[in-house]
Amino acid sequence: MEACDSGQIVSPIIDYHSETEMAHSRLVVTFLIMLSPCLGQERGGTDSRGVFPILGEILGKAGVSGSLEDWSSCRLPSTDVPPVSYPSDDSGSAVEVLRKLFSSDPWMQVTQGPNGRIRMVETDVPTDLLDVTISHLSFKPAEMAAGGPLNALNLILSAPEVKTYRKEHKLGPFSDSWIAPGDSGTKQRVSGDLYNVTVKQGLDYVVQFYPGFWIYENCVHSVTKSGRDVFLSFYPAAPPHIR
Repeated sequence: MEACDSGQIVSPIIDYHSETEMAHSRLVVTFLIMLSPCLGQERGGTDSRGVFPILGEILGKAGVSGSLEDWSSCRLPSTDVPPVSYPSDDSGSAVEVLRKLFSSDPWMQVTQGPNGRIRMVETDVPTDLLDVTISHLSFKPAEMAAGGPLNALNLILSAPEVKTYRKEHKLGPFSDSWIAPGDSGTKQRVSGDLYNVTVKQGLDYVVQFYPGFWIYENCVHSVTKSGRDVFLSFYPAAPPHIR
């Protein structure tokens, strides 16, 4: 195989407002799979800009939220996700469809809890940051500068316990750039107080207000240095279509 020319890669933009969206999604994913050797050799490898909308569509159709924990190259501004292969038969539950989607990844497990939340987790991903306990989270106007899931995520990641753990265990990036930009235009707000919850439980709380899935990316490019880089973000579920 010839070496890839990254300058030739063009990431398509998906429009999910037509009845042929799933067919378009299959074409996009097939295209991205062909490009995957260009995007990452170790783990990940599939451009997330083509996959996240598909995950949002599947979760939105099922009326559930979830989470994705995986390895990524973390080459911003776009990132990559585990290899995917959209099946010709997309019948079945959301869990069944997602398992088919990630069937090329031997580390990926897709499960659904009693509350309906779907977990997409690569089994060898370190989850230590997600297990950090926060004594108090207050989702109130005084603590949140604006609404939106990313602002709620920023509040969680700004908790003193999270900052301390990040510093002690060298979890970068070592600047505020590791926190995603805000989304102050969102009118919906998270509300309430949480006590003695883990980062994971805090993120699960946020998706109760903003249906979708939170993303926990461990960066493969950083594992050879002291510590590692971790990125967290959020992607909304696509609302089910009215036929």
